[in-house]
Amino acid sequence: MKNDDRVLITGAGGFVGGRVAEVLYCSGLARVRAGVRRWASAARIGRLPIEIQQCDVGDPGQVREAMKDVRFVIHCARGTAYVTIGGTRNVLEAALQAGVERVVHLSTIAVYGDVSGNVDETYPCQYTGNQYGDSKIKAEKICWEFHERGLPISILRPTIVYGPFSKLWTVDFAERLLQSGRLPVAREYCQGICNLVYIDDLVAAILLALQKDEAIGEGFNVNGEERPTWYEYFRKLSEATGIPEPTEQKAASSWLSAWAMKPVRSTAKFALNRFQDQIMALYKRSDLAKSAMRHAERVIRKSPTTAELRLYSKQASFPTDKAARLLGYKPQFGMAEGIRLSLAWLRHHGFVGNNSGK
Repeated sequence: MKNDDRVLITGAGGFVGGRVAEVLYCSGLARVRAGVRRWASAARIGRLPIEIQQCDVGDPGQVREAMKDVRFVIHCARGTAYVTIGGTRNVLEAALQAGVERVVHLSTIAVYGDVSGNVDETYPCQYTGNQYGDSKIKAEKICWEFHERGLPISILRPTIVYGPFSKLWTVDFAERLLQSGRLPVAREYCQGICNLVYIDDLVAAILLALQKDEAIGEGFNVNGEERPTWYEYFRKLSEATGIPEPTEQKAASSWLSAWAMKPVRSTAKFALNRFQDQIMALYKRSDLAKSAMRHAERVIRKSPTTAELRLYSKQASFPTDKAARLLGYKPQFGMAEGIRLSLAWLRHHGFVGNNSGK
């Protein structure tokens, strides 16, 4: 890859795609074309003098336009099952027609399903009924289909990606800890393996897959070096945010809370999907309704889901021996360093007070 080669990043307005764009630009490795679905999502990368282009992967015309004069593609866009599956087909079809030299597709370890033990790339993908994991399996099948048609492609399956701009695994956890002063679930329910990979380690793996010929036609787990438990991650994150001794829930309380909130979450989701305009109008018009909705949101956010209980208890590890052997991948960020960098960003953006942590 040369510094005048153009790289298209789909989903560049998101957590992973945004960081890939930053690293590629700041390192001078290539010319960046950042594809975004909505202009509003380009706020983060808009501070950089890079090319930003509207590229809704569900729109074949926009994808073909974004693919012009592109040599490499990093496909990070994600969303609904339609976006994940249909969008992947649109991206790969356009890449094949444009004669793109290499595509790196971002998948997930969720394609392995409900597994335990050391799960390497020889394990088969398994449908579980989870929309995200199942749609990623279908997207991977499309990738292999296009590889057979002559498109050089690699698939990366990252684990739990955290760091600055990570809403799910960094911002939400920090806010929950600060708001409640307690761990998300009981200690008994968070003894599973937390397969953390810091965002910059994932970006390093993406760039290796983009440049190494050994990556073509292969899939790789991308994980961090350490294998802490979820309990250890929660405790370290709570200490960093200024809660050295968070309250620990009882096991029965975590279980009952998860199951009790299940119908509440379903009802809230149904109501928002069907009556979003009316609900938002009421929210703006009535202070009482606004207060009630905010309270309900806080209660829902503080309560664990049954899926979280399963995840935090899961005894599965995803080794990266293959990525190390074929790509030279070696994680550089341990949990302590990743949390330190994440906390600095959380402070800067006002999620955490400046007097928190050590």
